[in-house]
Amino acid sequence: MEWGKVSLGDNRSSGYQLRSAAGMYWILDMEQEGVPYKKPLSLNEVGAGIYKMMEQGMEPIQIAEQLCSQYQVPRDMVLEDIEKFREQLRQFGIIL
Repeated sequence: MEWGKVSLGDNRSSGYQLRSAAGMYWILDMEQEGVPYKKPLSLNEVGAGIYKMMEQGMEPIQIAEQLCSQYQVPRDMVLEDIEKFREQLRQFGIIL
C-alpha cells in the first residue's frame, strides 16, 4: 500500500502542523496567507495519533498493529479506517 508523503515537519515541503487545545486537535496550514482562508482539519484523539505516527514514517500496517493492540479491534477494520483517513488528508492537500 502506497502511503503518501505527509507534508508536515522540518524536512517536508509544506507547513502543516498538528495543534491541540482543550482535548481537540486540528491540522493547520501554517503557510497560508489568509485569503482565501483554508479551514483547519479537525481530528479526534485517534486521528491525531495516526497523524503523529505518519509523521514518524510508520507504514499503515505498523499503525494498524499498534491501534489493534491498543483498542482490541480487527486489523482489517483499522486498515480500512486508516485508508479513509489518508484519503481525507489527501483531499485537504495535507499528503500528496
